[in-house]
This record gives sequence, structure tokens and C-alpha cells, in this order.
Amino acid sequence: MTFLLPAELLDDADRPGLQAAQSGARAAGTPFISFCTPPEMPALAREAGFTGARHVPGTSLAERYFAGRADGLRPSSGEDLLVAVT
Repeated sequence: MTFLLPAELLDDADRPGLQAAQSGARAAGTPFISFCTPPEMPALAREAGFTGARHVPGTSLAERYFAGRADGLRPSSGEDLLVAVT
């Protein structure tokens, strides 16, 4: 699953996009209610009963799958992944 990082962990260039998304979600009546740091998310998964939980930084996926693009396209630094197993 994916999870959103707190604004202070995002690259400076990605913070305005997060703020715009938060404003739009709030205006639509569906505000963002939680953000997690990379150490917090696996801990929450283990507390929920998952036997294994691993954080996968979105930045590492960007390096792997977006490196060398001529158009410079890269995903936001504000979303990471959690891989959890039972």
C-alpha cells in the first residue's frame, strides 16, 4: 500500500503540490487525516498483525524506473510504499 509522508520530508519542489492536494481534498469534504514517517508505517503494520513489514521509498523506485528519461518526468517525493505480509 502507499502512504503519504509529512510535508517536512518532501522535496521542496513537491510541497506546493501537496498543499494544493490538501486544500482540494478539504474543500471536497475529504481532508487528509494522517501522514506517516517511514519508521512509523511498518510499526503500524506490525501492530495490526502483519508479521513482516518493509518500507519502500518512492525515491528509490523513481531512481529505478524513471532514470534517464529525456523529459525529466519523476513522481512526487511525497508518497512511499509499504509491503506487508501475514
